[in-house]
Amino acid sequence: MRSIEAILMKFAMVFAVLFVILGIVYGIELMDIFLISLVVTIVGFIGDLVIYPKTSNKVATAGDWVLAFLLVWLLGMVWIEILESSLIMPAIFSAIIIAIGEWFFHIYLTKRLWEHKETSHTTTHDEPRQS
Repeated sequence: MRSIEAILMKFAMVFAVLFVILGIVYGIELMDIFLISLVVTIVGFIGDLVIYPKTSNKVATAGDWVLAFLLVWLLGMVWIEILESSLIMPAIFSAIIIAIGEWFFHIYLTKRLWEHKETSHTTTHDEPRQS
């Protein structure tokens, strides 16, 4: 159940970013935004489950940036029929904002999905500080 909650949260974040950038700013149709958001979410969530536990938040977020950029750019070129300009800049802007959201999403995954209470500044055997 927590995985479903996490994937829905990720989809909402990706869709909101793409709706604002691709839909409002660039006038791309809602169905195209929905389909691109769905693919970015599913592929990204699989990556989060595989890459993030084995690396760090920085590495996983960088991977999410690359993934979001490539998927938005390439899927946009395939699915969006009427486009007066290149999708490179919208893909870059979208990927940057999605990556910022992914940083916090990874923290959410750590605390909520995997129930680790540690942060990047703690270890499992922290000793109390001596004054």
